Amino acid sequence: MFDWDDLRIFLAVARARKVAPAARALGVDATTIARRIARLEAAVRAALFETIGGERRPTARGEALIAHAEAIESAALAAVGEVGGESSS
Repeated sequence: MFDWDDLRIFLAVARARKVAPAARALGVDATTIARRIARLEAAVRAALFETIGGERRPTARGEALIAHAEAIESAALAAVGEVGGESSS
C-alpha cells in the first residue's frame, strides 16, 4: 500500500523536473521529497525518475503514473470544490 500524498509529491517533481523547486512549491524539505519518492517507487516496485543533466525525468513507468496521478488530483480537487461549494445548514 502507498500513501496517497506521495502522488502529490510525485507530480510536483514531475512538473518541476527538480527536487528543490518541487520542495519549495510544496513547503517541505528536499530530503522529504527524496524520501517520499523512494517510498512511492518501493510501493509500485518501479523506478519513476531518471536523472539526466541534473533534471529528474520520468521513466516510461513514471509517465504512465503521471496520467493516473493527474486523474486522482483532478478528482480530489473536484470533490473539494463540490463539497466546499455547498452551504452549511
